[in-house]
Amino acid sequence: MRVVNINGVEICLFDNLYKTGIVNHCFTTRVGGISKNEFKSLNVSYSRGDNKCDVDENLKRVSNAVGFDKNKIVSGNQIHGTKILKVGYEHCNKNIEGFDGYITDKPNIVLCTFHADCVPLFFVDTVKKVIALSHSGWRGTANKMAQVTIEKMSELYGCKPQNILAGIGPSIGVCCFQIDEPVIEEFDNNISFAKEYIFDDKDYKGHYKADLWGINKRLIIESGVPEKNIEVTDMCTMCNENLFFSHRRMGKNRGSMAAYLSLKEF
Repeated sequence: MRVVNINGVEICLFDNLYKTGIVNHCFTTRVGGISKNEFKSLNVSYSRGDNKCDVDENLKRVSNAVGFDKNKIVSGNQIHGTKILKVGYEHCNKNIEGFDGYITDKPNIVLCTFHADCVPLFFVDTVKKVIALSHSGWRGTANKMAQVTIEKMSELYGCKPQNILAGIGPSIGVCCFQIDEPVIEEFDNNISFAKEYIFDDKDYKGHYKADLWGINKRLIIESGVPEKNIEVTDMCTMCNENLFFSHRRMGKNRGSMAAYLSLKEF
């Protein structure tokens, strides 16, 4: 994954998805917008308390940089679950309640999830021309959101895992994601291999660090997607203060990044 600057707007792109030529996509940073104070500068969420006109301008800048229609965005209030919505044009430019993932085969619809430490998961079936985008925090990861998304692609569109490309985007990294015993228990109850990605925190006795990127990658591989088809970020949202908002670092007084994924017309 790389960070590119387009007309002053810094966005993150996956090389494997970009090379397909069939999608527009990005994960935003906090660089290149006009928002102020704790929202500085590229907040793209209207729900944080930011000035609407500033968010309008930020979104315009991102859509121009990436090449999608901001009036065809599908997004909503995420609940840290694993429900996935099959999206049509009737869902565009509306606030969707209760879903953490979206899937479609319709060109120009812009799937969108919001993030400030949780893992964005991008999926593209290059054969069926189907895309999916999911929000996977620790609860979503523990409940196998990556696997659920791939299964939904297969169920709804007949996608084969071997034809799917996946991207695991910026989130809180193993360097910073401290957890305790109750969280470990939830992972362990749902994912047989989870403890392979949980480590003792050497600085805080009785606490641990979890590798959400590693767990999600393993879930994707065990769903049948070849490892070579998966691109994983190395950018931690908590570490990179100048590049990303982080809920753990900033609390509720912050902006949000977003993941965007759209199928091109073909």
